[in-house]
Amino acid sequence: MIRKPVTRRGDRSVIIEDRRKGFYTSLGYRSARVATREGRSYTSYPGYRHDERDRKSLIAQSRDFMRNNPIYQGMINRAVGYIVGNGFELQVNSNSANTNNKIEGLWRDWLKRPEIRNILSGSETGRMVCREVMVTGDTAVLLTDKSLIQLFEAEQIAGKTTKNNGIEKDRYGRPRKFNLAPWKSHRVDTQNATKVDAKNVLYIANPERPSQIRGVPAAQSSFPMLHRINDVCDSEAIAMQMLSRLAVSITREQGAEEGYTASREDPNKTTDQTEGDLATRMTELDYAIMFWGKKGENIKGIERNIPGKNFGESVRMFLRILGLPLGMPLEIILLDWTKSNYSQSRAVLQQAFQMFGFWQNKLADFFYTPLFEWRLDAWRNSNPPLIGKNTKVDYNWIKHTFPWIDQLKEAQAYSTQVERGFITHGQVCKSLNTDRAEVIEQREKEVRDAIARVQKIEKDTGEKVSWKIFAGLKETPDKGQLAKPEEQAPAANEQDQDKEDEE
Repeated sequence: MIRKPVTRRGDRSVIIEDRRKGFYTSLGYRSARVATREGRSYTSYPGYRHDERDRKSLIAQSRDFMRNNPIYQGMINRAVGYIVGNGFELQVNSNSANTNNKIEGLWRDWLKRPEIRNILSGSETGRMVCREVMVTGDTAVLLTDKSLIQLFEAEQIAGKTTKNNGIEKDRYGRPRKFNLAPWKSHRVDTQNATKVDAKNVLYIANPERPSQIRGVPAAQSSFPMLHRINDVCDSEAIAMQMLSRLAVSITREQGAEEGYTASREDPNKTTDQTEGDLATRMTELDYAIMFWGKKGENIKGIERNIPGKNFGESVRMFLRILGLPLGMPLEIILLDWTKSNYSQSRAVLQQAFQMFGFWQNKLADFFYTPLFEWRLDAWRNSNPPLIGKNTKVDYNWIKHTFPWIDQLKEAQAYSTQVERGFITHGQVCKSLNTDRAEVIEQREKEVRDAIARVQKIEKDTGEKVSWKIFAGLKETPDKGQLAKPEEQAPAANEQDQDKEDEE
């Protein structure tokens, strides 16, 4: 775009490129000058200043989307489902199998009802924490003296003043104390906030900058796009409502004047000062429209091909952009895989799970691991100790893994990975939302039952049958397995016979 050169001496708004005046460009550092000349302004506050200015309004907006917007709510809930699933499974790897089983059993028993109100299970608690961090940016978990935890929402991390955003820090910015306030009616009662040492609080946050300590909603950059989607859908719905009431269009000479003459005042007119609307140029009946035509007048039906021509594609593109901050593809947001094949589905899910892995690591590092360490210390210091005080405990978390798309292909792929040692049997069970210990225990019962049945059959009839048919196991080798030597000879003979037939 060519601008008219400015001839005033000393005017810095003139951009010179290639020794030419008035050349409009937005490349490189000159884009800042262009923005300034057009009246745009950008702030360079530190992260915590943006917290003070915008964080509360962003949280309120995110809460409203969760209540009233099914797209946003579904997107967040599906992300939580992929990240947490039914919760992270503890796997203890010490040298003693009895110690492993005991610690895992203690953890499972405690995790059945870990929340102080006794209304959330362990898996529900994990999902609640993950959802709060994504919706509001941070959350707090209080380690109470009753060996249970209490969950606090982001709004409840608030002090009596707005200086510290509810968190008192040392000179390095490390949290020292948290101000946890109760809800009172429709607001947070900051006057009754309680100061709690940081060692008794698990703080899980999603800061976007090193200078931030409070988090912001994970998808806050998509909020403008979400408003646009609402506007587009509302406009299309209004257009449908309006067009559904129009059956025909009438064209006549001096139609406007005749319609005005036949019109009447709006019956909803309330005061003399307010002009009533006139129902002009339209006659509405219950089930029909009558028209008396004259020479030179015509009538035609109104096209009802609604919504707009590109409405579907526009909404799909908006939704695709909406899920970018969370790494969620359109297929997951819409739960629509009709335009994707197996390879495409795996590709987009693989990219999504790169981002989901980030959230899983955050939950493992800041929630599950310190929570388990807290319980481990309690079991060591109990009277009598439930585990030895000097017992070294090595453990890891089995997290929700990649979902199964094509059952047959996924089963074959997982079988190969387990055989080659790339993954464990427990991880495969986790991908199916099952617990390995429960699967193995149930499998043992089925095998024992199958063996007992074939023994009874052999005793009654004298016939030997394989117990595998009663345990759901295959008798024949899978495709790709090497055939036995005696099975290869007939194949060679058949090939020779085929050659003789061709000759």
